[in-house]
Amino acid sequence: MSGFGTRWPRLWTLIGGALVVAACGSGGAEVAYWSNDADQNKAVESYAGAEHCGWQDVTFLHVKWPLPGRAGATANRQYVRDPAGRFGAEVRATYAPRTVLPADARNTDYTGPDGQQLWLAPSDSDNLAYVVYPDSQRVEAWPRTSQTLGCD
Repeated sequence: MSGFGTRWPRLWTLIGGALVVAACGSGGAEVAYWSNDADQNKAVESYAGAEHCGWQDVTFLHVKWPLPGRAGATANRQYVRDPAGRFGAEVRATYAPRTVLPADARNTDYTGPDGQQLWLAPSDSDNLAYVVYPDSQRVEAWPRTSQTLGCD
């Protein structure tokens, strides 16, 4: 019984996070599942922010953590493309519309709906995800949120 008691708060955190995303996450926007070569198509998803909250210029990226086939503590991560910087207090880093991949960045093999690739760097994946666009001329750094953001 003591094992269950110590896992209980963690379980509620996971359930609560899932409910927040389900209730107000995509705001009715179409969810795009990113795919990889291993057909693990539900580990990474993105969607536009809700218009009724004024977030239509924001893109949310949800990543099941760790990604399939990798070790680590289980928790979902949310990153945001927020050109206006409205979530400054709720993110762990700053959005960068043009950046260079860190030396340790690696392609996760997840590809978005427009051909963009998700890259992560062990040195800063707790704070940033990198989205590399198909022409490889543009790399954006998307900050991780401190907690799951949603809109009522």
